[in-house]
Order: sequence, then structure tokens, then C-alpha cells
Amino acid sequence: MVLKTFKLDRKQHISATALTPEAFAPYGGVISADHQLQNVQKSEANYGTAIKLHKVAPIVNNFHNSTSGTKETANWNIFRCTAPKHLIKHGGSKSVYLSKVLERHPFSTQTFVPMGQDKSKLSYLVIVAKTNESTSQKLPDPSQIKAFICKGNQSITYGAGIWHAPMVVIDETITHLDFAVLIHENGVAEEDCQECYFDPGYNIEYTLESSKL
Repeated sequence: MVLKTFKLDRKQHISATALTPEAFAPYGGVISADHQLQNVQKSEANYGTAIKLHKVAPIVNNFHNSTSGTKETANWNIFRCTAPKHLIKHGGSKSVYLSKVLERHPFSTQTFVPMGQDKSKLSYLVIVAKTNESTSQKLPDPSQIKAFICKGNQSITYGAGIWHAPMVVIDETITHLDFAVLIHENGVAEEDCQECYFDPGYNIEYTLESSKL
């Protein structure tokens, strides 16, 4: 369901920064063991062969607030994503992705877990926006766009109602990247997903060189 198309005066430039649990906290949660080993509750598990990191990301189901009252289910889906090469331009050490849509899931968190990707490889972009609370429909604030660049061993959870772009694979050396996706859905289109478009869009700048993040 499309709520609005924003007309922008010009393409704005936003630089993607490294994904960390602390930086992403206003938008949801990050599952990143390399970061969270240092600062979350943990315990020994599996008879000493594993470390359990506790409560690393939220799972929220607010469908009791939906208008339709249609019963939801918790679903694992798979998104097989390819790099949107028609929206990516390369120049020197920088690349630019043209972002033109944000979406939200009003009543549920949504977790993306990349599968089969090298743990240290910069693999995908996450683009989010804060909500303009002064708007009746709680639309995204076009001046509050943020982008993160994510490694193959990092998963993200979008908070319920958080505006975000569709997943953007930036590893163009692979045919696709699979994500396991956990979300609550009730099958009512306008309650499961809402969208806003941006014209002409945002230029999201990123580098695939880890040393420059």
C-alpha cells in the first residue's frame, strides 16, 4: 500500500557507515556476535562447546492493534536477493546506490538473516528513516535518512513501524544472496506493509573497502 510520493528538490547524498548494534539501536536490533560478545549477557551452553548470547534483538507483535482484527501468524520467509545493478554506479573507490522507496511493517518487527555469505565480506546495505511524528499517517521524515553497510555475518531486525528500504545486495560477485526472514503477517496488505516513494530519490554512497569504514 503506497501512502505518499515525496517530491524532492534534488537527489540527496548519504554516506553509508559501518553497522553496529549501538548505531542501529534507534531503528531496531543487530545480531552480530563479534560485537555482542563484549557487552551482552552470555552463558556457557551445549556442555561447554557453545556460548549463548542472550536477547540480542527484539521480536515484537502488535497485531492486536490492527484495525481489521485478522489473525496473524509468525512466518519464516526466504528472500533471494540480487544486486540492483541498474541502480548502482561505480566511480573510483566509491559506489552509489539510488534509493527510491521506503516501507514499513506497522505491527511487526522484521529480521533478516543472510545465509551462505563470507563473514567478513561487505554484502548489503540497510537504509532506514525516522518517522515524522507530526504527520497524521506517521510518514517518514525525508531529512532523517540513514544508511549502514553490513557484513555477511551480521543480521538486522527492523523495529515495528520503522521505515526502511528493501534489502540492497552490493556484492556483485555473487548471483544472489539468500536471507531468512522472520515476521508476523496477517495477509491484509495495508496492515502487513506500507510504502512511500521518493522522486528523484537518494544517492547512498558506500565503499567495499573495509579499511575505509
